[in-house]
Amino acid sequence: MIVFLEFFTYSFTALFAIMNPIGAIPTLISLTGDYSMEERHHVIKTSILMAGGMVFGFVVVGLYIFNILGINIDDFKVAGGFLLFKVAFDMLQGKTSNTKLTKSEADEYVERNAIGVTPIGTPLLAGPGSITTAILVNSKATDLSLKLSMFIGFLLVIVVSYILLMFSFPISKRMGKTGTMVVSRIMGLLLASIAIELITSGIISIVIAAGF
Repeated sequence: MIVFLEFFTYSFTALFAIMNPIGAIPTLISLTGDYSMEERHHVIKTSILMAGGMVFGFVVVGLYIFNILGINIDDFKVAGGFLLFKVAFDMLQGKTSNTKLTKSEADEYVERNAIGVTPIGTPLLAGPGSITTAILVNSKATDLSLKLSMFIGFLLVIVVSYILLMFSFPISKRMGKTGTMVVSRIMGLLLASIAIELITSGIISIVIAAGF
């Protein structure tokens, strides 16, 4: 039970930090400022379904793709760790990582019925970093109980993200830009720690496998 709860906490923290729904609030507000309540809720539901579906889909097929392509999970840990560290570093600097959302993407996808899919759903919530994190966390789930723990953690991230985005306007007014930046930087620090752990564990496994 303790192992189950520990892995649940790890899964939730890692996925919540990389998806960072609080950091998505300013973009959501800026793109839906003139929307009706019904339109904004539709955008949020679409973005959550899109993000959740993408991440879950890659979790299901990710390791199978690795096997087909002959990619070693330890190599992916190192590469993914560096990607996550890049995202975390940008978050610590108070920026939206360009691995999640570029300026051209933000300018291009502004149609009223499309922004729930892009850029909010992907790449802002479910970008390369989120997909990489989900695949790596899944690779650590070595038995059915841990996979269940991760799945529950993932569902909780989706639910919490939905609630936060639904209350984005009052949260933004209460926290302000400074508060949002502080939370994003805390998430960045947590994500950086997870990235370092993935890099070091991947390198150690590679070295051991090489017989050094």
